[in-house]
Amino acid sequence: MSHASAHQSASDHPASNQAEPDQTEPTPLEFDQLESDQSTSDQSESGSLKRALDDDDNVLVPMRYPTLRDEMWKSIEAKKAGIEEMVRLQLGVRSCRVTVSEIWKSGSFNLAIPIRLPKGQTIYLRLPNAYRIGEEENPGNAEEKLRTEIATYLWIQEHCPDVPIPILHAFGLPDGSTFTHPSNTPAWERICWNFRRLVFFLLGRPVPMRYVQRRNILHSLGPGFLLLSEARGEKLSSSWMKHCNDKTYRERLFRGLARVSLSLNATPFSRIGSMLLRPDGSIGLCNRPLNLYFQMLENEGVPSDIPRHRTYAEVESYLSDLLSLQDNKIRYQPNAVHDQEDGQMQLAALTALRATMHHFIRPEFRDGPFFCTLTDLHRQNIFVDKDWNIQTIIDIEWTHSLPIEMQLPPYWLTSRPVDGFEDPEAIAEYEAVLEEYLAIYEAEEKRRNGLVIQALIKRDVWQRGSFWYFNAVCVPKGMYTIFNRHIQPLFNQEHRGLKVFDEVFYWYWGFGAQNLLDKKLGDNQDYRARVKEAFTRLPSND
Repeated sequence: MSHASAHQSASDHPASNQAEPDQTEPTPLEFDQLESDQSTSDQSESGSLKRALDDDDNVLVPMRYPTLRDEMWKSIEAKKAGIEEMVRLQLGVRSCRVTVSEIWKSGSFNLAIPIRLPKGQTIYLRLPNAYRIGEEENPGNAEEKLRTEIATYLWIQEHCPDVPIPILHAFGLPDGSTFTHPSNTPAWERICWNFRRLVFFLLGRPVPMRYVQRRNILHSLGPGFLLLSEARGEKLSSSWMKHCNDKTYRERLFRGLARVSLSLNATPFSRIGSMLLRPDGSIGLCNRPLNLYFQMLENEGVPSDIPRHRTYAEVESYLSDLLSLQDNKIRYQPNAVHDQEDGQMQLAALTALRATMHHFIRPEFRDGPFFCTLTDLHRQNIFVDKDWNIQTIIDIEWTHSLPIEMQLPPYWLTSRPVDGFEDPEAIAEYEAVLEEYLAIYEAEEKRRNGLVIQALIKRDVWQRGSFWYFNAVCVPKGMYTIFNRHIQPLFNQEHRGLKVFDEVFYWYWGFGAQNLLDKKLGDNQDYRARVKEAFTRLPSND
């Protein structure tokens, strides 16, 4: 099956800390799913193998996840007593209890462990799944993810207190150090810490965060942890199908989404990047704009070639690096190209995305300002009350600053994946709901700011086709389908059905384009052989 045919949807990505999420990019095929697909019948085994061979993801990588997951969980269970003592001291409570592993909540990038406190309260110990974020291939990825997430929590707490995120009670860094919310620390520790902050301020040095370092409390949880309050409300995904066609419910949801965006946009940044908790305890926008695709692909052995310290002063260089990441996906993923035609289509699409970039960026916004953007805002990460008023937003680890043109409205408003708009009727349905959202955004913007600017830009992004362009550049798995269905027709309606376009244009992807495809066809044959061999080693249900 061809990548370019997009037989697998680019929806449903792996990112929630409380359950497996359901939006943006499919979770790679899990080893235990492969095993469960096995049947005593040869026909079922053959079907499972065929699905694995046809899969656009590298299914060999997740085959090792269950073993690594079990090792991680056993290590944590062995440290239960130490964890309980550490949490008790962090929060100043008499007792706490780590729950049994049967109710731990594992997503793709994080493990969330419920911890019971006195008076029926529950908090979550949140740990990064180092084996899913490229730590082995790129040492430091887990710390990067943790430090950027901590910085985001601290920044939103200070600058956007009206954005409903969980309370960060405490956190620990890979070096074993721990930090606690000031309200949970003894008075003398708060006074000493605030005096230190004052000294740094008077000396003109970066001021450390408000959270107090607990020098007498260390942890042994490897890559570090977050200690978070329980999310208020229920996941939007749990009631989505019941109420998504009810305009009254949508209006309340859209109003909440608009208010979150407007609050975050009240503070501009001069560069594109992620905030980082620096070693000196201060926060700065000095990390690459970390998104889930960077570390997801790095975990599969695909280098991003984007160093951690890189930030961007203008949009084109950022988009160029995102397209280069997709180049590397083709270069390094063993099954990235299924056949010659598939390779030509992918390379031609990437070439065309580079050639047409300037049509989708308004010159007045290329140099900023840039704004804090929740790039993982899907239905699993939004918690609402029974009327769809937003109560909590979770999983903010992939937040970074972006130009306002790239603050795209959610593509899931009509329950379709980003590459699932197959006909004009689907697009028209989305446009109608999108107009509802933009009308509410406009009203909220005028109420808050006294004038309307952002809503007009967002409407222009849709009308110009930039909505599709930015999604194609940012979502590797949906790239070709989005380009073919929505971007190419803007320039020529006939080219999307002509092979000659791909046969000519792919040469201009770069020097040695055909040599690359020849290599990739060989890589794919070797990959298929390795998958077949791996299936022979799967446990039998006999």
